Amino acid sequence: MDIWNTIESNLSSRSRVEVIGSYNLLQNNVINIDEAQFQRYTYTPYEGGRINLNVGFEEFIDTHENEGHSSLEELRTWIREKAFNLEKESISFVSKRGILRSIGYSLYKPNDDWSFKVCRKDNVLYLSDDRKDEVPTEEYLRKASYWGINFERIITGKADEDDILSYLVAKLIIGDFQCIVAGKTACNDEDGNFMEIKTANSRYYSERINRGWLQAYLCGNQKLLYGLRDQKGYVKADEIKVEDVAEVPNKYQWQGNWSASSMLGFIESVLKYLQDNVPEGATCSLRQNNGRYLLHLECENQVFLR
Repeated sequence: MDIWNTIESNLSSRSRVEVIGSYNLLQNNVINIDEAQFQRYTYTPYEGGRINLNVGFEEFIDTHENEGHSSLEELRTWIREKAFNLEKESISFVSKRGILRSIGYSLYKPNDDWSFKVCRKDNVLYLSDDRKDEVPTEEYLRKASYWGINFERIITGKADEDDILSYLVAKLIIGDFQCIVAGKTACNDEDGNFMEIKTANSRYYSERINRGWLQAYLCGNQKLLYGLRDQKGYVKADEIKVEDVAEVPNKYQWQGNWSASSMLGFIESVLKYLQDNVPEGATCSLRQNNGRYLLHLECENQVFLR
């Protein structure tokens, strides 16, 4: 099976995702773009008993380096080394998926604050955010963060000391815009499908799956695996769900009162706003604060790209 494939959105003809490459981020931020040596884990259905996600929490140090806010330089390295012609491919935007996810999800979380930089160079807009999220200080939030990390380790068999991260590079079409987007993939299933792994409180699954769906869809993950946990961080073996990303909206959005098309449409509207307002050679910042969107021109002749 060819691992590079296309996910067609059954939301509308105005959105589709095509995985066009991959890279690994190794220790000390070394990037491996050789797809013949692309390292990934394989998921096999879990057959154990109840999973206690709290094991190891006492030794957990949360650096909270969210991949949505990681450096754009990794993706730009892939573009340069692969000699990917942005102009020839009619690419308008280059971004890590976390920024687009934050934009789309803010449709339902308007009070979530976020910001990122936008630079226009050779008529391509680069979206970048090198900030680190604040480390949660509340005990429950720290545990929830650890539960997600630990669940992925258990499901994939990833060793604690293994720092290799696997990224997909996808061509994302949203409306009139073609984007190059990079985002993490956790593993593959036995058929070679790329998988996103998440945890969620079992009581709110249909309401919260929209965030996981959007995150998976934007970079071409085809499967979405959820461990449905209780309030104490336990997952039963029969509450591990594997969803087909293409089928999630029709299956869950009516139950959870959310719309996949609306989230993608909102991303498209923000991209159009940036396309219309960021001049060539400029670096700007866009931020959401209490439901308001502010575009700030920092300096017309200074860019964050090198």
